[in-house]
Amino acid sequence: MVTGKTALLRAQRRWADAHGVRYDARGCVRALADNLRAPLDDSALAELQRGSELEPGVTQPARAFSLCSSAALVVNVFAYWRGRDQTPLLAALGVGGPAGTRLELEAPLPTGLPGDPPTVDVALHRPDGRCVAVESKFAEWLTRRPRGQRVFKDKYFAGGARVWEAAGLPACQALAEDLQAGRERLKHLNAPQLLKHALGLAVNGLRTSALVYLYYDRPGRDSATHRAELARIVARLEAEIDLRVTTYQELFGVLSATPGLDREYVDYLKQRYFA
Repeated sequence: MVTGKTALLRAQRRWADAHGVRYDARGCVRALADNLRAPLDDSALAELQRGSELEPGVTQPARAFSLCSSAALVVNVFAYWRGRDQTPLLAALGVGGPAGTRLELEAPLPTGLPGDPPTVDVALHRPDGRCVAVESKFAEWLTRRPRGQRVFKDKYFAGGARVWEAAGLPACQALAEDLQAGRERLKHLNAPQLLKHALGLAVNGLRTSALVYLYYDRPGRDSATHRAELARIVARLEAEIDLRVTTYQELFGVLSATPGLDREYVDYLKQRYFA
């Protein structure tokens, strides 16, 4: 039986084969530029380096070199909008907003806790001081989450601390405790990551900002389970945070119908991800 992740990798290999992009047996390209629609400028590259996607492993290349890299997908979709009017992008994400938004990759969201802060894949900083934080998923959600592991580091509960509640997020606190204790179990959705982003937004005075969960959908039973988990978590948190859910397919559908976009940008995305 072909899994959704295997089908996704096969589709990316077909694209690479059709466009002369060489890759190894693991589906990793030789150079980062081979995985990107356009070269990154110095500022975008510096932002991307704040995350872990460009850090090579002991025996394998950095994750951004994979044809199924979520970081490459983010760059290919969002880097185009740096320095442009992002009103169409905000509309496609379902959030709207004023012109003059600044786009940042791998944006840190400090929580006030020790250690490295969580980073969100894309942050769209609005002129009014609010932010649209985008958490992107490509193939990651297709791998079932491990069971029997504590989902948060001890620092989130050290000394009985209730860090979400202290930031004005009691519903997030309750969900975090349920996840940590195993009362709430999710097969595909990385809810702890969303909770960390919500905490970072609240601690930085951005509680009224939107948090967008943007994922690349694949048909099948896993997709239905994933959607049900998203609906359950949104229902638990909707009175407290502005958590939006959309797919890359929906995003591209709106963008591809937007007048004035560079056809090379639209065609690249269509051929690689949405053919």
